[in-house]
Amino acid sequence: MMAESSLSSVSEADEQLNTANRLFKPILLLLAFTALSYFLCFIMPAGIAVPFAVYLSLATLGVVYVGVERFVRRHRGTALHVEHRAVTLYPYTTAIRFSPVVLIVMMAWGPASVAFYLVRPESITSIIIGICFSFLAYTLFVTSKYRPSRIHRSPLITLGPDHLSIQPLLHDNPTRIRWDRNPQIEGFELFVANKESHQLMHVSTRDSEDALVFDMKGMPICYWQLARLINHFVAHPEDRATLGTPQGPQLVTDILTAG
Repeated sequence: MMAESSLSSVSEADEQLNTANRLFKPILLLLAFTALSYFLCFIMPAGIAVPFAVYLSLATLGVVYVGVERFVRRHRGTALHVEHRAVTLYPYTTAIRFSPVVLIVMMAWGPASVAFYLVRPESITSIIIGICFSFLAYTLFVTSKYRPSRIHRSPLITLGPDHLSIQPLLHDNPTRIRWDRNPQIEGFELFVANKESHQLMHVSTRDSEDALVFDMKGMPICYWQLARLINHFVAHPEDRATLGTPQGPQLVTDILTAG
């Protein structure tokens, strides 16, 4: 287990999370490359330029959609539900599910280049490039851990009257931590693997020397908000029963927006 002193704080984890959510620069770059791809349609073989332009156009529309959805979600507030006598928070997976779609479209690049060549033979290079992109996309797709088929459809966070549950995206079952064990966020392991940022949250309990470690990919709220919720229900056992009632979401909202 990583030494506690080397863990990053909640604020540092939130900073990395916010950095990963900034899509303004990628959108501008995609728009620029899309415009360039349409210009290349006039000077390059159709088997190369047309699939390139179509792919960039779809990717740009997808990233814009993800950005707009994130903006709306942030200003609409946290979506809370009452299920099985508990308040639940579902993970944010739109961006995660969008990535495989991008790769599937890229896998079609090879067959599309062959079709263009049969209709309008210009350069065998277009087929070679298309097959290379298809192979690259297939490799990335099969090696990705976060394929939609692997992601559960259950809540990421569950706040119940007697326990806190956390279920990372790739876990089949949630980890339940009773409130009387005094769970507390100790810190985060922050690292980048395969050009993707990761946050592993360490949660301590009073009856165990070893911290529980959770992959928090898809976190729908800020980490400081989660820490505030956990600390509140540990310190205020009289409020826990409300989590199992229709008033539970309002109580959680009040805690998140207080002060």
